[in-house]
Amino acid sequence: MNKFLAILYDSLLEIKSGKILYLYGIVVVFLIVLFALLPNVNFMGTDILDDDFLTPDMVAKGLGYFFDGYWGFVIFLMVFGTAWLMPSYLSKGRIELALSKPIDRLSLLSMKFVSVYLIKLAILTVMSVLVWLVISLKVGMFVWTFFYGLFFSYVIFLCIFAIVFFFGVLSRSGALSVMGYFVISFSAGMLSGREMVYGFLGDSVWKTVLDVLYTILPKFSEMDANYVALMTGEGLINGYAIWTTLAFAVVIYLVTLLVFNRRDY
Repeated sequence: MNKFLAILYDSLLEIKSGKILYLYGIVVVFLIVLFALLPNVNFMGTDILDDDFLTPDMVAKGLGYFFDGYWGFVIFLMVFGTAWLMPSYLSKGRIELALSKPIDRLSLLSMKFVSVYLIKLAILTVMSVLVWLVISLKVGMFVWTFFYGLFFSYVIFLCIFAIVFFFGVLSRSGALSVMGYFVISFSAGMLSGREMVYGFLGDSVWKTVLDVLYTILPKFSEMDANYVALMTGEGLINGYAIWTTLAFAVVIYLVTLLVFNRRDY
């Protein structure tokens, strides 16, 4: 436990030293001020922000669409905020010191992964809850299903972080970590619309190749649809996209452990 706390504290100091924290703060402060100072919005003589006009379903759906974009943007920032952490940790001189400690490699890497993930979850939670509170006070209504969406954002970030973490260990480069994640994310997004080219492919082997790649790769675009569904009370949708993306994250994390365990530092 003391070893994990030491790694957690070290990760916290490392993240704190990065300039990305200022950007997180700017985003939150901007949105808080924006919503706090948002004037009344009249439509045909009716204030649409008045709680007599708004219904819980309307607010929940509106929040769902807003936080769908907001969480996507925050996680996008967090990709850049985490991409350099493992390359820095694996830099010459630092990794040798870490490996000299009485702890096996798999435990060391796992504790590093968990510590960074927990710190980023704390940041994501603060950034989300503060904005939600301001919006809720503005409309005079608290939509508690917001927390279902928040918890689901943890799942999506876990899968994304596993990919960034893998490329960080493999390449020892922050830039390549970001590029690797975006290549996978972009490829997966393109494959989600693969049916559009089926007519040109016929029964060729390429159709099978596209289907196999779609099955293997994560499906972040499909998973994002769960935000609105969760916050409007519909529950999780497209379970296939969720479990296949989680399976991909587990496999790529295990590969990361294997690479780290066998590499000579």
